[in-house]
Amino acid sequence: MKNKFKIVLYIIIVLILGILAFFFWAKSPNLDKSEYAKVMKFDGNESSKNNNDSTISLITYNIGYLSGMTNNTSVRPTEEFYDKNLKDIIGRLKKYPVDVLALQEIDFGGNRSYHVNQYQELAQALKFYNGCRSINWDKKYVPFPYFPISVHFKKMLSGQAVMSNFEIVDYERVVLSRVQSQPYYYSSMYLDRLVERIKVKVGDQEVMIFNAHTEAFDQKTRTQQILFLKDWFLRTAETMPVVMLGDFNSDPSYDNAAILEMYDDDRIGAMCSKEDLLCDKTLTYPTDKPIEQLDFVFFSTKHFELLDWKVLYDLGEVSDHFPVYTSLKLK
Repeated sequence: MKNKFKIVLYIIIVLILGILAFFFWAKSPNLDKSEYAKVMKFDGNESSKNNNDSTISLITYNIGYLSGMTNNTSVRPTEEFYDKNLKDIIGRLKKYPVDVLALQEIDFGGNRSYHVNQYQELAQALKFYNGCRSINWDKKYVPFPYFPISVHFKKMLSGQAVMSNFEIVDYERVVLSRVQSQPYYYSSMYLDRLVERIKVKVGDQEVMIFNAHTEAFDQKTRTQQILFLKDWFLRTAETMPVVMLGDFNSDPSYDNAAILEMYDDDRIGAMCSKEDLLCDKTLTYPTDKPIEQLDFVFFSTKHFELLDWKVLYDLGEVSDHFPVYTSLKLK
């Protein structure tokens, strides 16, 4: 009996040690942190922007790693599915040539999207001059979705990116506040919420662009992040033109919706007015039947005049979000 107990105890100890070893390996990064923020010029692509032009056109787009409506579900699309969505998004975005394309949830060679560097593929195909990318999710093995095991994301390398025909003169990757209520094992596997700070040259004027992706699941943390971004926006706008865009994960209909804080200061302009929030033409999520408005473009009213904007519904279901197009003119 004692020998059987020892054997069972030994097996339990080995299993626990194995699980712990797997956990610490799985949460370890693929890249050194020095690689998490990078500016690139794309070979063979030249800037098509007239240096004297005072207009700036932008698209913000959470591309959901091109997984369509399967994003974060227990479905493993085929490699052909991703290839088709990549070709579709390239073809459809070519109809909207812009100066700045800001992306969220883009993969840089992770397993879930079959190791394709979507950033490189899009930038080259759309002929952008330069760009920057930030890693916000770098893990050896992400066991999500939880069941079945065959749909696990496994190697994860994902984040945010900006592509531009304006020269990028300064760039910074900034990690936003984390959810404090999450247990250690969950937090260790969770992504960083980021804002990319990009300074570009528009003619002889420098413009600051913020590409943000705030917390999706914890309202308290999301509110903290959006208030931080609003304060940073206003402080920066004291000295230069500012555009802040991205997926804010804050629908105006939510209780105490933090995104409304951006509408309560006349120094901040938005692509749509407060009266137009949640209209049919402004909803961005989900793409099969949009009912929420999560994606926004804001600008400093002191420096910009709004020329045009629209949600690009013709981009279809290559993501679970629709992109937002905006055109601005420097005053």
